[in-house]
Amino acid sequence: MKRLSSNLYVESVNGEELIHCRCGFALGLADADADPKKLLKVKDADLSRAGPNVNPYALGARRFFLREYYCPACFRLIETEVAWKKA
Repeated sequence: MKRLSSNLYVESVNGEELIHCRCGFALGLADADADPKKLLKVKDADLSRAGPNVNPYALGARRFFLREYYCPACFRLIETEVAWKKA
């Protein structure tokens, strides 16, 4: 078993390496070219959801948002990122 993060790991199953969530759900193949984020559920939220200290003066609040990545089986929050809003 190889850890990718605190919530994701790679395990060999029937000769194939699969990415698993901490809950044990197999998300997909662990390819060198694969992006684990593409295997997860995505939710876009207002940047203020990240907490009051992230952007306390709402600078550029209309240009950025918070993207949250979840396991599709257990809905555990795997990762977050701040992203640009596309015009």
